[in-house]
Amino acid sequence: MRQAQGQFSVSDVIVDLLNSLSAIRGLSELNSQAASEKELIFKALSILICNQDMERCSFFILDEEQCLVNLTGISSKEYSGAERTARAPLKFKMGQGIIGQAAKTGELQLCMNCKEDKRFFQQAEDVSPGSVISGPIFAAGELVGVLNISHPEVNYFSEWHIRLLHIYKNMMGELIANYRLLQRMEEQIAVRTRNLERALEDVRLLKEHHENMSMRDELTGLYNRRYFYAQIETALARSRSQRQALCLMVLDLDHFKEINDVYGHGFGDTVLKDVSRAIKEEIRESDILARFGGEEFVMVFTNMNDSKGQLFAERIRKKIESLRCLCKQQPVRITASIGLYCLTEEHLNQDDLNIDLLIHYADKALYAAKAAGRNRIVLFTEAGQGK
Repeated sequence: MRQAQGQFSVSDVIVDLLNSLSAIRGLSELNSQAASEKELIFKALSILICNQDMERCSFFILDEEQCLVNLTGISSKEYSGAERTARAPLKFKMGQGIIGQAAKTGELQLCMNCKEDKRFFQQAEDVSPGSVISGPIFAAGELVGVLNISHPEVNYFSEWHIRLLHIYKNMMGELIANYRLLQRMEEQIAVRTRNLERALEDVRLLKEHHENMSMRDELTGLYNRRYFYAQIETALARSRSQRQALCLMVLDLDHFKEINDVYGHGFGDTVLKDVSRAIKEEIRESDILARFGGEEFVMVFTNMNDSKGQLFAERIRKKIESLRCLCKQQPVRITASIGLYCLTEEHLNQDDLNIDLLIHYADKALYAAKAAGRNRIVLFTEAGQGK
């Protein structure tokens, strides 16, 4: 215990010195990282209360209106575990009271008897302390707030307290400055990260767009020959591994050259788009559809044998035949010839099996359909070579 005011024993000096060093060490070890600036300041005040015989520590932050508002604080009782008392935040104008004077002058203010000191500003419902020290805190050269400590006894604070508060407020200023710098850096990193993510997404979308453009037919929106060859390899490998039949269908519009010559290429383009939509409505998501070039389309039906393949192809043929294509209010009949080749399970492991061979077989069936009068389906068989 301290002796009568103004008299200090050697033990008092040693205790004050150790407590001051403990407070400074605790603050120096406080990490600038915190959930909020308020939390960081509260931790700094808690270190001060823990190592000094003070009644209460508070921090008044400078707001946008150049007023000092009580941001946070802690009492010795609260630090010891007592329930925190809800307090209406005090607010001081620049130059008002001891706290306002500290902010205005930029110098530490000492009030040894708050009841008699005219500088002390008594606010409504505020219990007047005995002694107060208010120290302005600067971060990066700018005033950020005022550190305020109080005790119920008058003439309580010693030279040790004043020296400690000079050091402590400067260290708190550095702590707050580092925290704000860290926050700005994190915000800048977050902004740059978001910008980078957006840029990467733009690149991805652009790449995807170009890939789609290179893989799609511009007129019909269907996949093109390049895409077909990339996908058929995968479909064939899957059929082999799962031992599932596969059908390949080549479709060619009948007399399409005459349609272009008689009705014009614009109408011919319309027919191609209408046929593309009609086929897409009939196929499954697992099937592969591509415009092979001109008026020729190619399709691959997975997990489908020859009988089902023929039924599926017939449905598509009828769908095309039922299209109502008009040119200058005149109906134009559209039909298609189809060549079909179905790869059965027993042929899946043939060594000479390749995509071009499958297409060759389907093409032979297509030529047979054309020769037989068009608007029909021909299934390729090794025995009949297309029948």
